[in-house]
Amino acid sequence: MTTRRSTRYRAALAAVVTVAALTPVQGAYAVADTPTADPFSDTTTVLFSSPNVPSGCYRIPAIVRAVDGSLLAFAEHRFHTCADKSNIETVVRRLPAGATRWQAPRTVVRGEPGAAQAPATRGNPGPVVYRKLPGAPTSGAPHGRIVMLGTHNPVDPRTPGQNHRNAPRTPYVVHSDDNGVTWSQPTTLSHLDDPAWGHYATGPVHAIQLTRGAHAGRIIAGINYGHGTANGAMLIHSDDGGDTWHRGARVEYPAASQLVPQEHSPVELANGDVMVWTRQNWSGGTQEEEADPQVRPHRAIAISKDGGATYHRDYTLLRGFEAPPIQSSALRLRATDEGDGYNRILTMAPSVNVEPRIRPTIRSSFDEGLSWQSVDTPLDSTDEGNQVYGTNDRTVSVADCACWGGYSDMVELPGGAVGLLYERGTTDYRSEIAFTRLGARDLNTPARTPDLHGRTALAHDGVTTTKGRFGRALSFDGQRGRVQLPYRTTPVLGDGDFTVSTWIRYDDTSRDQAIFWAYGMNGAPQVWLRAEPGSDRLRGTVTTATGSATVTSGDAYADGGWHHVVLRRQGGAVTLLVDGATVGAASGAAGAVTGTDPTPVYLGQRLDGANRFHGSLDEFRVYDRALSGAELTWLRHGHASSRGLTAHLPMNAVLPPSA
Repeated sequence: MTTRRSTRYRAALAAVVTVAALTPVQGAYAVADTPTADPFSDTTTVLFSSPNVPSGCYRIPAIVRAVDGSLLAFAEHRFHTCADKSNIETVVRRLPAGATRWQAPRTVVRGEPGAAQAPATRGNPGPVVYRKLPGAPTSGAPHGRIVMLGTHNPVDPRTPGQNHRNAPRTPYVVHSDDNGVTWSQPTTLSHLDDPAWGHYATGPVHAIQLTRGAHAGRIIAGINYGHGTANGAMLIHSDDGGDTWHRGARVEYPAASQLVPQEHSPVELANGDVMVWTRQNWSGGTQEEEADPQVRPHRAIAISKDGGATYHRDYTLLRGFEAPPIQSSALRLRATDEGDGYNRILTMAPSVNVEPRIRPTIRSSFDEGLSWQSVDTPLDSTDEGNQVYGTNDRTVSVADCACWGGYSDMVELPGGAVGLLYERGTTDYRSEIAFTRLGARDLNTPARTPDLHGRTALAHDGVTTTKGRFGRALSFDGQRGRVQLPYRTTPVLGDGDFTVSTWIRYDDTSRDQAIFWAYGMNGAPQVWLRAEPGSDRLRGTVTTATGSATVTSGDAYADGGWHHVVLRRQGGAVTLLVDGATVGAASGAAGAVTGTDPTPVYLGQRLDGANRFHGSLDEFRVYDRALSGAELTWLRHGHASSRGLTAHLPMNAVLPPSA
């Protein structure tokens, strides 16, 4: 993993403030909160403790790994209260490469220029490690420079513990050229601000450095700001190692809008796009609305396709993701263009859609942020994410769970492990900031099933093997099981002819069950095939930007026997075949079946997790052409053509998760 990651580097934008040259921080070793349930206690270290909350605390964690292997854990030290814009310094603890004990906390930046002890807000740390990449713009910044963005506002010395909401906020940047041992004085970045803007915040989370495409080497960080009539979401970037900064993608939403994107965590996608994973600070509904992530989603996503210069797709709500309105970090862990069998992005957030902030949980996306592992909620009985603190029994009360969790950041460690830095406590999420080391097996990685014409397909819990039509087949339990085809920058189903073929066997007539579902829902371009035994039929749909065609059979084939089903498009005509016979035909579905963004292909469920299949599937194949009748006959008898094959899952094995 270390060798593979040598080609991908992360960077973070930094902000400026007066910096005390790493003086020790007082009071960081008070007695830590003791959780009632900590599944990772053996690999957890409490780095910052706040025993007197709310009379001062440590908050807003961020973490990076220096080029020498040292870990740097940042936090805000709030001296008097836990107010956001009170007297605050940014501090860091270092774990030198090869060491087992973290060094004492030290100040990175504090106070006003020329008066380090003067009350001021120096917070919202956004660190990144700059690396010189082949072909990237030249820079005077040395390889390995740690750049940290932050925001500053003055604080009235008469009321240092109050939230100075109306004080002017200004971004700044500091840097370290010795792996975080000493730090520069802050440089103010006033050109990234606007006097009309009131609230202004960098991050707070690590920034990134792009490694792909025309903007490789660029550092990108997120900004959110607000003024009387609107809330703004902006990206800023630097092409010279953090020496100079520029405004990039920016969008504003009216103050009364239901979109309030804040606290951005950017991720570089495998196709070179930038995904901005964002807190959706939307609240104020009824208790029932706030509790329903389909009604009140608290995450939003935007996409940039030009290195953060503009938004290709403005912020859209991610419905169904269970989390309260709070910052949540994101981290790319695997990428197919770097030799991995699948893509993986992690996020960390509390996993209850309403306050309080409880049940901190790491969840993964294997399709570039389009869908995420679920958590066990009253709306969904599956539990694919990994709760890292407190009991995961959702029937216990908040008090009995003792599992408060807040802001977080993550960093990739050698060997595929992840370092998690997060706020937590048994009675208050601001009680402490802990560092937890999570191995590959701690992240609820799905099992695998081979795709002989692509990369590894993921077989989520609830999928096993059984006797198949040819050799073995995959069995789906109807509750959790699904298979997720690997992400591809070129979709397996394009804008021309195609053939989708598989074998099905089921006898559950109690509900609709998706056989496969690709690319979209709710009128968007999509392709799917579903068993609907209640209506005694199979139904397939192909939808494009210009039209839609639906084909249905006169039988659901829910008889417990194997049946060969084919959905084929030729021109704009769609045909459904079962066991070699045409059972449905329709026209009017020419054109692309995908939208502008890559989206998942699932076997055994709809994209939103509904219509779980309860039965067996075998020999799933996708062709980028319309197979002839003769070819389908040969295929039905186990003699398949390879011409035009874009995906082939023999479905004869469920392999252990890869590291």
